[in-house]
Amino acid sequence: MAGYKTGQLGDLGEVKKYGHGQQNLILIPGLGFDASVFDDFIEANKNLYTMYAVTIAGFGKTAAPPMPPEGTSYGEQTWSKGTVDGLANLIDKEKLEKPVIVGHFVQGTQIALRLAEDYPNKIGGVIVMGGPAKFIVAMNGRVKDFPLDTMVAYTDRVTGPKWFKHMTRKFYNENNIKPEIHSLDSVRGLELWRQSSFIALPVLVRYVCEYFACDVKVRFSEIQCPVLVMRPTFNEKILADPVNNYVKPQYIDSWGDAPSKNPLIQIKDIRDAATCVWKDQPDTVYLEIKKFVDSDQ
Repeated sequence: MAGYKTGQLGDLGEVKKYGHGQQNLILIPGLGFDASVFDDFIEANKNLYTMYAVTIAGFGKTAAPPMPPEGTSYGEQTWSKGTVDGLANLIDKEKLEKPVIVGHFVQGTQIALRLAEDYPNKIGGVIVMGGPAKFIVAMNGRVKDFPLDTMVAYTDRVTGPKWFKHMTRKFYNENNIKPEIHSLDSVRGLELWRQSSFIALPVLVRYVCEYFACDVKVRFSEIQCPVLVMRPTFNEKILADPVNNYVKPQYIDSWGDAPSKNPLIQIKDIRDAATCVWKDQPDTVYLEIKKFVDSDQ
C-alpha cells in the first residue's frame, strides 16, 4: 500500500466509551463500518449498558495494520487475529468482568465468536446482529458449502492474488452487496452501503479474503458462554432476486446446525429485517438483548 501509513498489528483502530450501565458491552462493527454505525444503538441503550464502541483498524479514518509477509496464507487470519488479541487487551486494560461481545454483519460476527473461542475465560456472552456464520459459495444457481481447507487453498491460490492485482473501485462497488442487504429501508440502506464501501481497496480485499478463509463453526464446541444469534429474515422480494442468491445460504441457513454443535447457541429470527437488524426492528432487538443480558446475570 504505497504511501499508506500503517498502524501496528494488534492495535484497535479506535475505541470510544459510552453509557453507564452495570453490564459492559463491546460493540464490533462489520466489514467496512466504523463505530458510528452503532450511534443509534448507543443512544437507545446508554442508560442500560456501559458500551465500548470499536472501530477495527483500517476502517473509518483509522490506519490498517501492515500487510503480512508475501506468501502468508489467508488461513493464518493475520489481521483478524490481531483484532481479536487487541480486544482481549482492551478487556484487560479496562478490567472488564465478563463483557458481552456484540458482533455485527460479516467480520464483526467472526471476530466476536473468535474472541469467545480464543479467550473463553474473558467473555460473558456473545450477541450476533445480522451476520453470517461463514462464507458459503453461491454461483450459477448452485450452493456450495466448501470445507475450510478448500476455501483457504482457493483464496490463497486464486482469489487473493487475482483481487490484489485486478480489483478496481468500480468493480468492487458494482459487485458489492446491495443496499437492501443492510436495511429494508431504501434510504437507510443506501447510506449504510456508502459508509461501508469507500475504504482503501487493499484493506477491504485483505479483510474479505480472511473472511473467505475462516470458519468459526469448526470450534463452536469450544464456546463456553451463551450466544444469541439475531438472524435477519429479509423479505420474499430480496430472497427471490437472483442477484441475492447467496443471502439465504449465508445469512440464514449457515446457522441452522449451530445449536446442535453447542446448546449455548440460541437463534432468534428477526422478522422484516436486513443485516442491521437493530435499525430495521429496534424494539424487538433491544428487548431480546435485554432479556439475554438479564438472564446471564
